[in-house]
Amino acid sequence: MGSYLLVLVIAAVATALFVPVLMLIGARVGALDNTVDPPIPRVGGWALALACATSLLLVGFVFSPTGSTLLGKSETIGPVLLGAGAILILGTIDDIHPLSARVKFALQILIAAGTYLLGLKIQLVSFPLGGLELGGITGGAVTVIWLVGIANAFNLLDGVDGVATGSAFFASAAIFIMSVMLGHPAIGLVAAALAGSLLGFLPFNFPPARAYLGDSGSLLTGFLLAGLAVEGATKGPTLLVIAVPVLAFGVPVFDTTITLFRRMVRGQPLFSRDSEHVHHQLLRAGLSVRQVLGVMYLASVAFAAAAMLFLNPGVRSYAVALIVIGGGVWIMARFLRLHELNELGRLARRGAVQAKAIGVNVGLRRAVEVLNDADSLDELKQGLEIMLERSEFDDVLLIAAKAGERRGNALTWWLSDGHFVEGRPERHPDTWAVVCPFEGAGWVGELHLRRRLGKKSLLLDLNLLLELAQPALARSAARIDVNTIFTS
Repeated sequence: MGSYLLVLVIAAVATALFVPVLMLIGARVGALDNTVDPPIPRVGGWALALACATSLLLVGFVFSPTGSTLLGKSETIGPVLLGAGAILILGTIDDIHPLSARVKFALQILIAAGTYLLGLKIQLVSFPLGGLELGGITGGAVTVIWLVGIANAFNLLDGVDGVATGSAFFASAAIFIMSVMLGHPAIGLVAAALAGSLLGFLPFNFPPARAYLGDSGSLLTGFLLAGLAVEGATKGPTLLVIAVPVLAFGVPVFDTTITLFRRMVRGQPLFSRDSEHVHHQLLRAGLSVRQVLGVMYLASVAFAAAAMLFLNPGVRSYAVALIVIGGGVWIMARFLRLHELNELGRLARRGAVQAKAIGVNVGLRRAVEVLNDADSLDELKQGLEIMLERSEFDDVLLIAAKAGERRGNALTWWLSDGHFVEGRPERHPDTWAVVCPFEGAGWVGELHLRRRLGKKSLLLDLNLLLELAQPALARSAARIDVNTIFTS
């Protein structure tokens, strides 16, 4: 255990020493975030990489058992480190000369595919009641999706000072514990080095930040953690293979899932940028930057603790973990005011009464047929009575006036007990209305549909009403002579 602690401490100290030098280099080569004043260097990737390498090489050289452990598992760690190095280079290029989202995403896929070909493979997807063995193509696709997905999850999370760095620290701590408990000391050493380097970088990234992770740092962290999680979870219980890594990355996974869900529901491009991530919504809720940081850190600790429960096999542990996770996700979803969930719920409720809605809209189509044949005011009224036979409106008015005359001379009929009678009901102040205007032969008309506020959603399709009924009213009115409506 002493080697792990030494690796962590050396990585933290090395990061603190490297960052000031890298900040100067970053300013010189143009790796700056110019959206803030003064611009802040994006040097997190190289700080983490150099600190991890320094601590592992130094401890491995001084302590022979540690060095032998790392060398003995080079075939396991090698693909992860090579892929992480390629991601670091890609992120550095993007920090200096920003790439388009599609180009960057395509290159990430190529790097992840290369890492898979070098030997990092997900061969089992777990479920509570068993697992599914993955073949060559399927396993490769799942591996690539996992690596790219987690890398971008941490990249998306890096929107508020300190959030991604702190969340990654707790995630790396969870991966470290899992690896050691499952007998993967080499993976544990790399996870400890990453945790230490993140801890050393945090003072520079804590608000107000003096240095940013940048794409180089956030992508490197996510990719490295994703790869270590795959190797560190092998030889564990079936459910553990997927549960611990996913939960350890709970905060970025939750944020990314909600982001993709929101964009798909709204029909927005998946690669578009927005300011509606979890941390942005917490800021809009009135929390300060440091309060947001505290909430995100607490959530990260909670997810990591839930992940650790899966290291102790047993139905009770799994049940507690699932209850904690479900409750946490529900509270976050409610607190973050995810309007897309409310909209899907509304659609689901509408689907439950779809049979009634169909009946209402079929009545509308029947009424349109009557209106198309109407050539008198009485027949026009009859068509409207059929249309609104199962009316969800509180008041229905039909208004007619000679063309060019003042509205005060108009005739008004009110739908009462399924039939139009002359008169006009009193309008309540909390009422909204849909008005369908139409023109006749020397006269004009309007159909007013009124409804009180606060009622359930309409079953009648207003789009269908305007698309079919309004033109049918106009055609019918054009055949009705003005003299048959107004007496001299």
